[in-house]
Amino acid sequence: MNKQISIFLFLLCSAIFLAQDVRPVSSPVKEVDLKDIEIITVCHDYPDHDALFLNDKEDFVEKLKSQISSDALIMAKGKESFKSILNFVVERDGTISEIQVSGTNQKFNNAVKVAAKRIKGKWVPEKKNGNLVRSKMQIPVLMNFH
Repeated sequence: MNKQISIFLFLLCSAIFLAQDVRPVSSPVKEVDLKDIEIITVCHDYPDHDALFLNDKEDFVEKLKSQISSDALIMAKGKESFKSILNFVVERDGTISEIQVSGTNQKFNNAVKVAAKRIKGKWVPEKKNGNLVRSKMQIPVLMNFH
């Protein structure tokens, strides 16, 4: 009887201590109306401060638009507007990586990706509890030609 109780307690304790924490599967990104998407930072809960580019995120957006404009004008034949979503990661050293662009026009998506890589300057990385951390950024890109 004592041996059975010992085995039962051993199995119970090992199940508790060796259980794995399973993370929920993230849902795939769905196409949404770009007007509803704001510039967001997907990051840790309650950071000390968000990732910033030089003066502000809008400074990055302005530089991005100026880099795209010459490339996009060439593609604008017959088109009035282009829409894309730029996703990237701000690393702890202030550089950006994992640049991805999604949208309906592949040439415009490539122009946005190249423009994002061309921008000089570093980001001020996000801080959490005084430590620099990586953060994901999502920026909608909409260019109109009239």
